[in-house]
Amino acid sequence: MERGVHDVDDAGWFFFSGGPGAPRYGGDPTKHAVDHDTETFVREVLQNANDQALDDDPVKVTFDLLTLSGADKAAFLDALQWNDGLGDHIQAVASSDNGRSYEDLSKRLDDPESELRLLVVEDENTTGLTGQWDEDSNFAALVRDELYSSKRDDRAGGSYGLGKSVLWTFSGASTVVFNSRLAEAEHETGARRRLIGRTKLPTHRLDDENSSYQGAGWLCRPTEGDNGTRPEAIWDDRAARLAERLLLDRPNTPGTSIMVVDYRDPTRDERRELEELADEFVEAAVKYFWPAIHRGDLEVDVKMNGEERVADVRDVPSIRPFLECFESRDADDTTLDAPGDVAGLDVPLSVPPRWDGEETPDGEVRLAARRASPADDDTLLNRVALFRGAGMVVKYLDQSRVAYGDRNFHAILACGEAKTDHGSTPGDREVERFLRYAEPPEHDDWQSTENLREQYQRGYRKALDEMFDTVRDGLRHLVAKTGGQTRNLTERVRDRFPIHGGRARSRPAPSPSTVFDMSSDSAFDGDRWRFSGHVEPVEDEFEGWTAEISLTGVGEDGARYDDVPIASVRSEHPDVTTDCEDGVARIVAGPDADAVRFDGESERFVEGGVRSGEIGETQLEIRAELETGGS
Repeated sequence: MERGVHDVDDAGWFFFSGGPGAPRYGGDPTKHAVDHDTETFVREVLQNANDQALDDDPVKVTFDLLTLSGADKAAFLDALQWNDGLGDHIQAVASSDNGRSYEDLSKRLDDPESELRLLVVEDENTTGLTGQWDEDSNFAALVRDELYSSKRDDRAGGSYGLGKSVLWTFSGASTVVFNSRLAEAEHETGARRRLIGRTKLPTHRLDDENSSYQGAGWLCRPTEGDNGTRPEAIWDDRAARLAERLLLDRPNTPGTSIMVVDYRDPTRDERRELEELADEFVEAAVKYFWPAIHRGDLEVDVKMNGEERVADVRDVPSIRPFLECFESRDADDTTLDAPGDVAGLDVPLSVPPRWDGEETPDGEVRLAARRASPADDDTLLNRVALFRGAGMVVKYLDQSRVAYGDRNFHAILACGEAKTDHGSTPGDREVERFLRYAEPPEHDDWQSTENLREQYQRGYRKALDEMFDTVRDGLRHLVAKTGGQTRNLTERVRDRFPIHGGRARSRPAPSPSTVFDMSSDSAFDGDRWRFSGHVEPVEDEFEGWTAEISLTGVGEDGARYDDVPIASVRSEHPDVTTDCEDGVARIVAGPDADAVRFDGESERFVEGGVRSGEIGETQLEIRAELETGGS
C-alpha cells in the first residue's frame, strides 16, 4: 500500500493513500451509531475525561467556546495548515456527490467576514494521552483506532471506544486537534507535551494526484519506520509553539485539551447563540454527572465571551430532589409519610459466574426514593436515576405507573461502588463490573449485551430482569401508604419486602364518615373475592338506614380498574334485609339495627387479570344513608 505524505521534514498533514483496489470509505460509520445531540456530546466528553482521572485531585473539565473572524481566523487557519494540506483534501471531498456540507465550510472559511466557531474541551488531573502509536494505549485508542477502548478499569464509564466519535461528528470540518500534557514522561525522551490533529474524511482524490486517499489524516510529524511512514505526535517545545498558534495552549497540569474545529450541533439546522450553548452544556453536565460532581470527583465549567459558568448541582431544579435522595440514601426509614421524606432499601442482584467459571459474590444495589412535594420541579418526576461508581447517570428510568394519587417521587438506584460512601464490598465491585458490561455503546441503559455474553455465563439476562422487577416492587413498597386502609401492595411486594406485614390482600378500612362508623376487609380466595365489614350509625335515634356495597379492582400501580360484581351479601341481624342487583350489594336496616355486621362474596372468576386477584387488589366502597325522624 502506497502512502501519501505532506511536509515529511516538518509538521504537516499526513494521509494514508490506497492503491488500486483499496477499500473506499464513504464516511465515519460511528457517526450513525449513537445519538448526536448536545446532551450526548457532553455525556461522552465528560465520561472520557472522568475515566482518565488520576487518584488525588478531582478531574476538572472546562468547555471554552471561541469565535474567530478576520485576521484572527486567518492566523488560526494558517496554524492549522488549511492552505497547505487540509484545505485541499476537504475541497476534494466537497467536489464529490455527498460533499455539500464541506463545500459550505470551504466557502465560509474563504469569506473574511464569516465567523469560525471553535470549542476547546480542556481536562485537568487526568493521565493525558500516554503510550505510543503502535501500542495498546489511550493515545492510540483516541487518535488511531476505531471502535476500540483502552479502558480496562472495571469502574470506567466507557468500554466500546464509540463515544469519542462525537468529537468529529460535532466538527463541521470533521477535524479535531489534541494537546496533551502527560502525567508520566515518555520513557525514551522524557517528553511530557504532545500535540496531534486528526481528520476523518471519506475516501477522496486530489485533482493533481493519481492516488486516492483513505479517510483519516493527521496533523503530525510523519516518521519513517520499518513498516513505512506513520503519523507521529509533535512533542514538547514544538508542540507548545504550535498549540499557542492554534489557541490550544493549556496549563501545566496533566490532562488533554481537545479542539473541535467548526463546532456545530449536527441535529440542528440553525447555529445556536453562545449563551444558549453554555446553558445547555451546564445543564447536561449536571443532569448526567451530578453524582460525580457532588462527590467532588468532577468539576465542570463553561467559558464564553469572557464569562464563566460553573456546573453547580444545586442550580438545576430538576436535579435537586435526586441529590437529596442521594445524600440520605443510607437512611433506615422505609416509608414516605410526608413530602420531602426519603426512604430506602437494598435490592439483591445475583450476578452469574464469570465466563471462566469463577464464582461471583452476592451483591446488592441501593434503592432510595424521596416523596415529591408540589414545590419540586416535575421535569423528571417519578423517574429513577440509575448510576454506578463512575458517577454518571446512565438513565432516568420512568416508573410513573408506580405513583398514584399525590404520592409522586424521585428515586435513585445507587449501584456498585456508588452504593455507599462507607467502602465497597467484593459484591459491590462485582456489581460494578457486571453493570459496566451491561451498558450498550450509548451507555444509556443496563441490558443484555454482547459484552455480558463474553464476560459471564448464562443467567445475566435473568439477573437484570429480576433486579428491575425487584426495584419496581421496592418502589411500590416505599411509595405505598402505611397505616392500614389505603395500602395497595400486592402479595409479591409484601413477600419481597415484608416490613409492612399483614396478609397481602387484607384491606381493613375504618370509616371516613361522621354519620356512620364503618369498617371492611376483603381478600381473594382462590376463585372469588370475599369481604366482610360492619356499619353502625353514630346517631342514637333513627328510623332506619340503607347501605350500598361495591367492589372495584385496583392494579399494582394503585389505579382503579373495572368493577368487581358482588354475587351475594348476608347479615344475621334480625332487623336487616339484604339483596344484590347489577353486582352491587344492598343492606336495608330498620330502627333496631344499631350495629350490623355483614359478609359476602363476588362472582367467581376463572381467568387471570386484575379482577381475579392474580395481579391487583380490590377496593370495597360503602355508601350509607341514614333516615331520621325529622322532615
